[in-house]
Parts: sequence; C-alpha cells; structure tokens
Amino acid sequence: MLNDLRCQILNTEISVATVEDTVAFLTGNDQKKRGQYVCNVSVDDVMYARKNEEYQRLVNQALLTLPNSYQISSEIRFQGYPRAERINVVDLMERVLKASEEKPGCSHCFVWASGYDNLEDGSFMKESLFDKLKAEYPHAVITGGWEYSEEDRSSEDTSTDGKDILAEYIKDSGADIIWVAMPSPMQEKWMAAHRGMFDGIMVGVDYGLNVYCDTGRKRQKERKKGFLYWQHYIISRCRQLPQGYIRMNLCYIWLTGKKFIFRTLCWTPALATILVIFILSSQNGVASGDTSRELTMGLLRLMAGENAYVTASNQSAMEALDALIRMIAHIGEYAFLSLMIGFAVTVNGFRGKIRMFYMCFLGMIVAVADEFFQIFVPGRYGDLKDIAFDSVGIIATAVLSYIGSRHLKKRKSDRKVEEKIPTVTRRKFMNLCLDDITFEEAVRQIDVLACAEGKHYVVTPNVDHVVKIEKDLEFRKIYEEADLILTDGTPLMWIAESLGCPIKEKIPGADMLPKVCEMAAKEGHTIFLFGAAEGVAEEAKRKLTKKYPGLKIVGAYSPPIGFEQDEKEVEKAIRIINQKKPQILVVGLGAPKQEKFIYQYREKMDFHVALPFGAAIDFEAGMVKRAPLWMRRFGLEWLFRFFQEPGRLFRRYFIDDMKIFWLAWKYRYEIIRLWDDSTEKKKEL
Repeated sequence: MLNDLRCQILNTEISVATVEDTVAFLTGNDQKKRGQYVCNVSVDDVMYARKNEEYQRLVNQALLTLPNSYQISSEIRFQGYPRAERINVVDLMERVLKASEEKPGCSHCFVWASGYDNLEDGSFMKESLFDKLKAEYPHAVITGGWEYSEEDRSSEDTSTDGKDILAEYIKDSGADIIWVAMPSPMQEKWMAAHRGMFDGIMVGVDYGLNVYCDTGRKRQKERKKGFLYWQHYIISRCRQLPQGYIRMNLCYIWLTGKKFIFRTLCWTPALATILVIFILSSQNGVASGDTSRELTMGLLRLMAGENAYVTASNQSAMEALDALIRMIAHIGEYAFLSLMIGFAVTVNGFRGKIRMFYMCFLGMIVAVADEFFQIFVPGRYGDLKDIAFDSVGIIATAVLSYIGSRHLKKRKSDRKVEEKIPTVTRRKFMNLCLDDITFEEAVRQIDVLACAEGKHYVVTPNVDHVVKIEKDLEFRKIYEEADLILTDGTPLMWIAESLGCPIKEKIPGADMLPKVCEMAAKEGHTIFLFGAAEGVAEEAKRKLTKKYPGLKIVGAYSPPIGFEQDEKEVEKAIRIINQKKPQILVVGLGAPKQEKFIYQYREKMDFHVALPFGAAIDFEAGMVKRAPLWMRRFGLEWLFRFFQEPGRLFRRYFIDDMKIFWLAWKYRYEIIRLWDDSTEKKKEL
C-alpha cells in the first residue's frame, strides 16, 4: 500500500511517493482509504510539529503525509529514497480532477474556511471556483461545496437537533474525495475530528483553492515558477524574513542537514589539495625550475651542511637529484590527494574495493587535467612521465589503504564475534532487487521451478543490466516480475561489500548452466537450448549430453539474427520449442533481448522455467573461450572478453558500464538504509 513507506524528518513521518503514485491511489478503489485523511507539509509545518505534540500526532496519523516542499523532498531523497518527489497540492488536485474525468465513480466535494469572499485579502469567491472547475474539468463529478464559518466552529458544526450539519452534507453527497482548504492547524484538527465519518478520503490543500483561483498569497502564475518561487517570496516579504522565513529555514537546514553538511565538508581537504596542485602548476617554466632548484639546494644543505655548493663536476649529480626530488614530489602530492579522496569517500559510506576505485579514478582525472593545464602555461608542457609518477602515488595509496582496511577489519572480527542474524532472500539493491542466496540454493530453487506449474523465469543481473534498467522501464518491469534474481557481476559484489551489506555469493549464468544440467540429469528434467549462432546450440547439446550421462536435452535451435523482428521467425521458434515441451528452457540471445523475448512470449511457449544465460551456450559449445579461473576470481573476466571482441565490447565496458559507479553513488544511502532496516527486523525476530 502507498502509505506503507514513510520517512521521518525531525518528528514528522512523511510518505514517500511520486505524483503518479498518489494520483492513482486517490482515484483508485482501495478500501483502506475510506474515511481517512491526507495532509501536506512544508518546512514550517515540520518545524511547528517539532514543538507542538498535538499537531505532530495529527500529521503522523494521517493516511498520507505529502511533502509539499523541495526542501522536504530533497531530505527524503538524501535519506535513501531516490524516487521521492515534491507533491504540490494544487498540481495534485488538478491531476486528480483530470484523472477522475475518465472514472465516473470518482466524485469531489470542497470544504473551505469562511472569509474567502473578501477579495482584498486574496480570497476567492465560491462562484469563481465552481465556474473554473466546470470550465476546465467538464466531465468531473462535483457534488458541491461548503463554507466552514465561524458560527459552525463555535457550535461545533451542529444544528439544533444535535446533528453535524457539514458531516451530514458531505455524507449525503457521497463524494469520494473531499478537498479541505483551511489554514493549519485548524485543517488537520477538522479532518482528524471527522475521521471515519465519510466513505470518501479527505485531502488537505491549505491555501490551494486560493492558488487555483489565482488569488491569495501564492498565485497560480507564481506557483508555476517551481523552485524559483522562493526568490519571489523573499523579495516580496523582506521585512518579515529575519524573524520568520530565514530563521526557520536556517534552523531546519541545520537540524536536518548536519550529516549532509559534514559529508560535503569532508571533501574540503581533497579540494584544497587540488587547488594547491594547480597553483604550483600555474607557475611558468622559469619559476617552476627555480622552485625545484631551491628545494634541491635546501635538501643538499640539510644533508651536506651550509658549505654545499654546485660545481661543474657535480652538475650532473645535481640534475639527477633534482629529477629525483621532482619525482618524489609528484608521487607525494598525489598520494596525499588520493588519501584525502579516500577519506571523503569513506565518510560518504564506501569501503573496500569501490573506495579504492574512486581513489584511483578521481585521482587520475586530476592528474590528467593537471598535465593538460600545463600545456597552456608559458614555459611548461604536459609530460607523460609526470602522469606515470602521479599514478604511482595514487594507486599505491589506494592499494595500501585497501590492504590496511582489510587487515583492520580482520582484527576486529577476530576480537568480536558477530551475532548470527538470519539472512533475508530478496532485498532491494540499487535500482532492482536481488535474491541473496547461495549457489546451491539457486540450483535447488530452479529444480523446484522446473517441477512447478505455470511459467517462471530467472534473471542474472550484471553491471550492464543495472545500467540498462535505470532508463529501460520495460527491462525494469521484467526484473520486478522475475521468480529468481541471481547476482552475476563482481562489481555488484564489490559495491554491496563496500557499503557494508555484502551479497552471499556471485552466481553467473555461465557457471549455473553446468550445475543445472547436472541437477537435471539426476532429477530427469528436460532441457531445450535456444539461441547462439547457427549450429552452436547443437554443438553445446552434444557436449553436455556426453558430459552428463542421463541428461535429456530434447532440442536445440539457433534462430537467425534479428528473428525477433520477423513474426514468422518468432512463430517458428515458438513452434519448435512447444513441440518438445521442455521443463527448462535455456536462452542465449544476449541482454536485454533474451529477457524481453521470454517475457513477451512466455504465455505462448510451453516450458516451466526459462533461464536467460547469455553466452553460456557458446561457452559450453567451445565456440567462445572463457577467462581463466584466476581472472574470474579477481573480477577480470570482462577484460578477457574485451580482448576477444574489442570492437563490439569497447563502448559497453568503457563508456556505458562506467555509469555503474555513478549509480552506486546515487543509491548508496538507500542501500545502507534498507540493509540497516532489514538487520534491525532480523534482530527483533
């Protein structure tokens, strides 16, 4: 349910959702929303709830508490909810009204505080509201509206016979959504008091009706400026800002952003080091030479005393010493830069191999940029030898820090025995989910799926898949509905380990196929090999049946290239598969083609479980040589494959897949938060 995901900011629990999620929920038929209410909060609401316990309770018990502020939504994303959006209540109202035009069963009623008939204070007229609604949403069902007056409040909305007039009016209208426009906290108190009285859901919009009618403090044209609205707000209310807007927002930023400020400031040493490096590089050739000679002479005097001097006989030795000192200086300054980058990355949550990568990658960018910068300095030039010296300092520091951290971690684990916490299977990781199971558990699960009724499929995410899923929504949906999601990517293992939430085991499709064949031979399951180049599947079938006696590979077919674009070829492939009715269908078409083919045509094909294992069929047929075991253990299988097909794989490995490190940085807080939450739940159990 939409309201299950909450993020706490100070003392306020705020719902995590997108605008589309909220619109679908409000216009949907979920029975749990009957008689409930929805709040919207901005910075001032959160700060008020921090001091007022009653208001805090009213907001937290709402079915949904929507972030109506960029500051709030940014804080939610920072806490590890990257999908969170700012939900402007006026935009939400407009989109819900628009969506309800296509749903005749969704009707609306409006309730607003009294005094809105005075245009001088920016209020709206009842007639203008309903005229505009009728003009813009002619097919929306509007059941009416009620002006909540001072008399109503003083008599507690009751008539002489003790009935709640307003509640009876709304109940008789049968409205599905009641839009409540009152100032806070009166709005929240009214909705909480009428909770459970109506079949519809109450949605608080504060001054939203004023904005919608182009009146009030926040006019429609100003609202459409989006995040630039605060600039107009500051200019128009400069007198009230010191005691109100500025003080409150600065207090909010400090209370919620202490971690962010600290994690940002931790980059200061690295940035200061970069600044010093570029200041030294900006010296012209003569000044740079003088600085180097002064440093050399100072070192020489330190070693030989004050009487040290340069003669023709020791000129070459001096030049050699000067070159050595320049080399040491290059190594030293970039070693220090790498160390400072490592410190900043560590504070931001990364450890292990991924921290080592960031140290090397960011350090090398600065080194190359530094030498490129020197090309434009008079008397200087870019030198590849300097880049080599810089690389030594960067890589050596990164490697030593990795070795040191592993040694320290080992010592800590030896001293302290960690609690045995039962592990959860499926867990959220970056932009997808993973089944955190062992290799043997995965084989047993495939065995179960091969015997189960229905159509099942397995996916094996690697770096390339994660990058594609970020923008390919169809591919993401395929992953969301998969029966088994197995980790097939060493960098994914590194990312999880670096963030302190390791994955049990890497399970590549190429390693799974032999084990699945061994299991199928024992259990009597039938297998069909589909994919690879012409004749490759048949060769793989021959070798596998020879390797595993009793294995029933009932068929093998390699479709022509681009067959998925030809309906006749697709029908032919489906017909060939259905003739054999395999329990296990192994597909090797490459991602995401193989996953999309299985997902699109799974209901037309006769199988129990489909395994899109990529190049596994080629490996078993011997058509493509697999990387040595030592390269696989060190996560270098991609490099071996690149040298086999550099033309095809260069863009994938060196351009597209490099985005994985940006995605790791983007989702780092969400990974840590979800891991911490699951660990706490397991401890409670």
